[in-house]
Amino acid sequence: VESGDAERGAALQRDMVQQLKQLTERTAALRARPPVPECLCCQITFDIMREPMLTPSGQTFEREAIEQHLKHNGKWDPVTRQPLQVTDLRENKAVKALIDDFLHKNPWAFNG
Repeated sequence: VESGDAERGAALQRDMVQQLKQLTERTAALRARPPVPECLCCQITFDIMREPMLTPSGQTFEREAIEQHLKHNGKWDPVTRQPLQVTDLRENKAVKALIDDFLHKNPWAFNG
């Protein structure tokens, strides 16, 4: 009878160790975070964009950042140095869709 109890105890211990190992692996997988793709980040703030705006030269910036740049630094593209007005900016819907998809899959990536 003692031998049976010892075997059951050992089997229970093996099961618990296996469950703990699986839990540790799942936790590690949940903690693993893919990097935010650079194309989703503003070239001024380096943060993930919420309102990506496209310039005529093809650069994309966060709306608030590019508007502040134009207001405080001059009416020029901060990357290309070409003349730029607020009225030249267009919503970058393709990048916005990519950002929304990335944030849906990785809600940790944006704290705003």
